[in-house]
Amino acid sequence: MTERIRSPYNNQAVSFKLLHHFVVVCEASSLSRAAHVLNVCQSNLTLQMSDLERRMGVQLMHRSWKGVELTEAGQILLPEARGILRRFEKIKIQVQQAHLHGRVDLACASFAVPDYPAVPQAARMLRRNDARFEVKLVEMPSSAQPIALENGQVQVAVMLGKLPNIQFRVARLRESRIMLLACAGHASTRSGGPVSLRDLGGEVFWMVDRVVEPVLHHVTTRALLDADVPSAMMRSAGGLKDVIAQVATGSGIALVPDCLRGLDGSGLLNCVDLEELLSIEVVAVHRGLKANKGTRELLNCLAAANEHASDPTPVVLA
Repeated sequence: MTERIRSPYNNQAVSFKLLHHFVVVCEASSLSRAAHVLNVCQSNLTLQMSDLERRMGVQLMHRSWKGVELTEAGQILLPEARGILRRFEKIKIQVQQAHLHGRVDLACASFAVPDYPAVPQAARMLRRNDARFEVKLVEMPSSAQPIALENGQVQVAVMLGKLPNIQFRVARLRESRIMLLACAGHASTRSGGPVSLRDLGGEVFWMVDRVVEPVLHHVTTRALLDADVPSAMMRSAGGLKDVIAQVATGSGIALVPDCLRGLDGSGLLNCVDLEELLSIEVVAVHRGLKANKGTRELLNCLAAANEHASDPTPVVLA
């Protein structure tokens, strides 16, 4: 026989949390096991079950050292509680989907995040223009970006120069002059003006690997060979991050695109212009404007973020 419990809580609202804990206790047939599953203190769980009984106005379970046994009222409540929780979970999913309705998730790969400031700036710009857009930035060497575009990991890729035999659409963002990167206090930074490669004989030049950034590797090595820099020692450091880290230690210098000029704000590095006119294009690569929703908008923001480029007219995809 079910015991009636008189309490001022009778017929008051019962929280979903109490119902959930009740279901777990019933399925575990033990307060101690249920407390372990819920990661709560057993004494608190016991108080919660007593509170639920007071609010329902009826005893729901018999407790003993062997475990718990549902009363007739508890047996009636258990399937109803499960149904209520299932319906609430469906409602919660519907509410979340309504909140996310129309949201556009994009991923943009770049050869240098956050060292190339135009990329995070474009992501912020797109978010300000339209709150539907969520842009994830991924740092990735240029050589790995085509595969990421192909498998849908990213929708837009920002790379240094167009890779050979690339099968995607390419939008030119800016022309980036090649500059010298050296640690603070290096002799090349003292002149206050452009320096010539020919005056850098005997220096160690840290280079990006030809597999990681093939276009930049080709441009910079070709520049050193054409300038016939005497006794130049070229060492591969891996990617741009590795090159920058090596230069910061004072173990050598490097040739990098001037779109990374913000690096000199660290106080550890200096960017020095070269007398030689060397440049490399920064391009955005994508699968086509119709392939992914939001690609056009992100490309326009990238173009706007690069409006300080040598070409005063940014690419705008109407």
